[in-house]
Amino acid sequence: MPIYEYKCEQCGAVNEFIVFADNETLQCKSCAGTELTKLMSAHNTTSSSPQFTGAPGGCCGSPNSCGTPGTCCGN
Repeated sequence: MPIYEYKCEQCGAVNEFIVFADNETLQCKSCAGTELTKLMSAHNTTSSSPQFTGAPGGCCGSPNSCGTPGTCCGN
């Protein structure tokens, strides 16, 4: 099941929810508000490889676009 992050537009709290269906009504865990904005989250993976090999798609969306680690997108 995917975990999504939402920001409450009423109190500003960030909430995590496991969403089972698109039509679920979600409420802020802090203020019970229902005006939530879905946030963009980074995918989290682990690797047994000790060496950086680059992420598929690169940081800018195209393979090998990052250059070297730590200089993602050059800016």
